[in-house]
Amino acid sequence: MRAAIAHGALSTRTTDAGAAFADVTDAGALVAVSHGACAFYERDDGGTCAIHRVLGHDALPLACRQFPRVSLRDPRGVSITLSHYCPTAASLLAAPGAIEIVADSAAFPAAGEYVGLDATSSPPPLLRPGVLMDWESWWDAERRAVALFARDDRAPGHALGRLGTAVEHARRWRPSDGTLRSHVARAFDHAAAVEPSGVLATRAWIDARRALAIDAVPSGVAGANPPPGARTDAETSPPALARFLASHAFANWTPHLGGDLRAWVRSIEVAYALATVSGVRDADLILRHLVDPREFAARCERDPAPTR
Repeated sequence: MRAAIAHGALSTRTTDAGAAFADVTDAGALVAVSHGACAFYERDDGGTCAIHRVLGHDALPLACRQFPRVSLRDPRGVSITLSHYCPTAASLLAAPGAIEIVADSAAFPAAGEYVGLDATSSPPPLLRPGVLMDWESWWDAERRAVALFARDDRAPGHALGRLGTAVEHARRWRPSDGTLRSHVARAFDHAAAVEPSGVLATRAWIDARRALAIDAVPSGVAGANPPPGARTDAETSPPALARFLASHAFANWTPHLGGDLRAWVRSIEVAYALATVSGVRDADLILRHLVDPREFAARCERDPAPTR
């Protein structure tokens, strides 16, 4: 990129070619920000990327090559969800179709470049403090959580309430209850059968959960507290919000960074609270791009209130 700038093939929003990059380590650099936007963002040319237009996808910085994919690698393989800060990804939330986990999707080939959280050498998530799950039980809980949002896609608050109920039951497991996986299955079956009550999304509930994310954004980072009212009706329609919450139940980093099952649910509640106030794009700007993931997981884990 530096050579392309020097030879005039690639232009930037800055007048100084050297100012197009912000050096962060001896081995690499970040693209700089100029007037609140990427130095290579062509606002006047339809919002295109100068690097991609001139040099192609492979020349993009790693973060840009990954966007909007959010990936997690564990012993099963690579799980991928999307950042809905991307307008195209956000628009998919309103598209027709079932809410489901798709294996071997053509959109995400096995040979693709997926750089995210690597949990292949880590233990499975915690059921509760001091008690590890096994991988099969965790994957089943994840799958069943997505199924809850698919079942209650017209009432995502009910689905989130059911998930909280399932997790509180699952966390009570003892060896005398049989295998953990069978206990998790019974917990989710119970939650699906009870009368739904939804989450108690009062103003205090929303503010407390938004704060878990906003307070996990490193100091000095702009855009961490978008004003209320920035959302659109399409973004927060019940089916779209159900898809959005399912995308946060799947490939979620929080339980792999020290949080237990309750912290996992808390992180999804945070997504719900942020989207309710400011829409899914601003919610994922915060959760996918601005928070310190370890700090966010720690705050979700420390939050004392049960999900139900």
